[in-house]
Amino acid sequence: MPPYSARGEEGRGKRHRAVIVGVAPYTGGRNDLPAVRHNLRLVAEALTAEGTGVLDPADLVLIPGEGEGEGKGKGESEGAGKTGAVDPLQVRAALRAARDEVDGLLIVYFAGHGIVRPDGSDLHLLFTSSRVTRDRQHPFVDTLSWRDDVMPELSKARADWVVAILDCCFAGNALQAFNPAVGQNFALLTAAEPGVEIPPGDPSAGTEFTVRLHRLLTRRAGAGQPATFTRLVTEIREAMAPLKAVDGHRWIPEERRHGDDVLLAVPGGGGSGALPAEGEREPRPTGEPVGAQGVVRRPSVVGRRWLRPGLLGLVHRVRRRASSSHQPVRRRAPSLHRPAPGSVPRGPRSRRARMTALGLLGAVVAAGVAVLMSGGLPGGASGDCPPAMELRVLTDPDLRSTVKKAADAYMERGDGCRAVGITTYDAKATDAVAALRSSSLWQDPPATCPASGDCLRPQRDVGAQPDIWIPAAGSAWRRVMDDGQAKDGASVPASSAGAGAKGEGGAEGEAGERVVSLKSLGSVAFTPMVLAVPLSVPMAEAAKTGYPLGAIVAALRDAQRPGRSVSVLRPDPEGTDGALLATEALYGSSGAGAASALEQSMAQALRPMPGTARELMCALADGSRNRLEDGAAVLVPEQTMAQFNQLPAHLGRPACATDTLEGRAAYYPSDVPVLDLPFLRVTWEDAGRDAKARDREVTRFHEWLANDPQAQEFFVQDGFRGVRDGEPVPPAETSPLRSGPNGSAVLRSIPPTTGSKATAASLSATLRRYRQALGPGRVLYLLDNSTSMADKRVWEGPGRAKELVTRSMGSLGAGDTYGVWSIASRKGADVVPFGRHGRAAAQKAVAGARTADVDARVVGGLREGFATLRDGPAGEDPPRLLVLVTDDEDSRDLTKKELADLVALAERAPPVRVVVVSLRSSGCTSGRLNAALTAATGGRCLDLADDMETELTAEVAKTGTGDAE
Repeated sequence: MPPYSARGEEGRGKRHRAVIVGVAPYTGGRNDLPAVRHNLRLVAEALTAEGTGVLDPADLVLIPGEGEGEGKGKGESEGAGKTGAVDPLQVRAALRAARDEVDGLLIVYFAGHGIVRPDGSDLHLLFTSSRVTRDRQHPFVDTLSWRDDVMPELSKARADWVVAILDCCFAGNALQAFNPAVGQNFALLTAAEPGVEIPPGDPSAGTEFTVRLHRLLTRRAGAGQPATFTRLVTEIREAMAPLKAVDGHRWIPEERRHGDDVLLAVPGGGGSGALPAEGEREPRPTGEPVGAQGVVRRPSVVGRRWLRPGLLGLVHRVRRRASSSHQPVRRRAPSLHRPAPGSVPRGPRSRRARMTALGLLGAVVAAGVAVLMSGGLPGGASGDCPPAMELRVLTDPDLRSTVKKAADAYMERGDGCRAVGITTYDAKATDAVAALRSSSLWQDPPATCPASGDCLRPQRDVGAQPDIWIPAAGSAWRRVMDDGQAKDGASVPASSAGAGAKGEGGAEGEAGERVVSLKSLGSVAFTPMVLAVPLSVPMAEAAKTGYPLGAIVAALRDAQRPGRSVSVLRPDPEGTDGALLATEALYGSSGAGAASALEQSMAQALRPMPGTARELMCALADGSRNRLEDGAAVLVPEQTMAQFNQLPAHLGRPACATDTLEGRAAYYPSDVPVLDLPFLRVTWEDAGRDAKARDREVTRFHEWLANDPQAQEFFVQDGFRGVRDGEPVPPAETSPLRSGPNGSAVLRSIPPTTGSKATAASLSATLRRYRQALGPGRVLYLLDNSTSMADKRVWEGPGRAKELVTRSMGSLGAGDTYGVWSIASRKGADVVPFGRHGRAAAQKAVAGARTADVDARVVGGLREGFATLRDGPAGEDPPRLLVLVTDDEDSRDLTKKELADLVALAERAPPVRVVVVSLRSSGCTSGRLNAALTAATGGRCLDLADDMETELTAEVAKTGTGDAE
């Protein structure tokens, strides 16, 4: 059969559509993809190009719309395009509309980040606010699963043909879930094979795959053959063959097809399908090796870009006007279709019309040449501008917004040629440290990863090799140096040993050498870490300065209102430098066993923990956690607190802030260092090309950031304290630190920090304790199997004891240590011995457990359970949980002394959290064993008034590392 054509008889009169999605900005921890902004234009041009396109402009749905410079598509909401943000619900709505309305050709294109599970399954498309959490069952938030969300919609489409094109990392993994409906014509083209990550593309041109796809679809005249899907697959593979994907992988687009074939372009436009000639400008593939700096050199294209779309577009308009002004008006029925393939519009018919067109064309060309010769291009740029020096700036996630605004302003200074181009991106603090410790892995990543999928890959985890690093604190620099001995301004020797077999980020795998030198040029701003306490909590003013964090937290506990506890929260310490410094002070002030107890209490209040200070404050303000809006003290940078304290009318107030979020006052711990925002020059070994010029531009940028009033204003207006002679500057009256509630909530001068002992070694130890506190965990179930459990019909069946235990075991993973003891028997008659198990076998053993005709040994079981959970290797501090499932028949008659002794035992270190499941009404009455144990350990008491199945599973999930939500 001939290929399906939307322009042919089979497609005439039908509805066609292309849903074109490009996600460039990301706020959930992923790097932005500026190249994707160009992809929207390229795909739209390819599908609607005059003479070759198979669709009309009215058939396009562009997401985002014209706010980013692209045409606004059907159904595009106002405002979405203004920021370039893309929401998964918006995309899903567009897919559903196309599924129901299109009966001809449906094309779906996506460009952005893609991510898969550790086993390579279930490709998820990431959008602006997408996040990755620690939830093993549902790790991806605000994403669309190709398997569960996108493919099911497209498989139900009414369209004659569906074509999907994916330009993202791991796009090839979508092939695993390619399951069209029976008899459905469906084709899927992916940018690469399964498991392959691809480079982010040229920010000035587009991604490598889409640039070549555009060229192959629009340049068909010389080929003499239409671009069917099958022919296009062959051509795109040939075009991509010279390139390399991330980590040196071969770059081979993949496809799946169900049906005959479909036409995606017709031969009729200008140009050819061949690669550009020698002199034609073409963006250099970002996937190719480009030297130690990773910097791609490109000739200036300012003049060319202005001439082609502006001057030539004007010429075409002149020709059309000349043509139309001398032709009779012809009325015809409206049509959504272009002329048949091979037909061309007729030009001016009279000699006078031709002369008019040629005269206007000559005048326009002459004017264009005069402009080019005089150097008068838009924006003050000149046609002979040399290529700008490319600088890459890596920052802490808490700093990126401010640093990016300053960097953008730096590039736009002056009216002449741009001297430098700056890309600003961020990475988790631990990922940045690990990557710089083993910086050779940027150029030579490990060939294989362990079975867990975790290995150190700087290009994936951080991004391109930086020229400048601006962490939030100098402690990050010391962690890279790994000795903490050098003073600010010293250099790290090149080629020193790497981080060992285990990187800072905790990812096991091959380590590399350090092939960078780091030199501090000085701070660009300052902000202290503060404990931001709700204004409604009556804390003493004297506690604001001069006290370590532990003392301030103790004062907070004393000041909390009756019946309304105040939680202490901080962002994920793996995410930002400030959160790690605060975590070290928290752990140090709480003694042995502090990590697991603190992390358990934070998990009770908020889970998962946000990665940045801003995200944490947004989580408090989102309305779903009303108790935290005015019931959580948060450890965040002063500038973040100040921004959220602003009044609603203030321009600097974050968009996520709400009126119900209570203002907070700053308390300055004496043992948490000030964030000093050091500007570090990153010099790569053997990167001799342009080394002097690069150092010169890096130095100039630092001098501007640190000394220019315009640059400092970006930091000041975002709540930072400026810098003068290397020291923080007190905030002026115009600073957000002095306006609104901040006037009384913030101190004018930063108090001295005298008790901090943060070193590279101590911070690494803090990270180890933090990771241990998150699991794998130790969980012990005490299962009351006395005959009264059977007599009361609470032993087996839905919602009964055994089913509650087996269901909650879904929260336990292979790395957890756990057991199930029957306590109506002698010790040793364990249902599941304490250790590591396969979950299915353990659940089967519980399902087969039997009752015993003896009383339950509740007190003895609790004592032995505490001892077992606390027994373990010295120095380890895993989360520990004791679960008692009982009908309370054998614990009613405890004496006051027995109860007091048990509570004292429960309160000992290391901490063990207790959850009691009472299978009778009023089993959690105050003053009895269940309530006393859970209150003493920060645990939970569940009785028949609760949804015990869901709640117990959730409680075990806070300790285990299984699949439960």
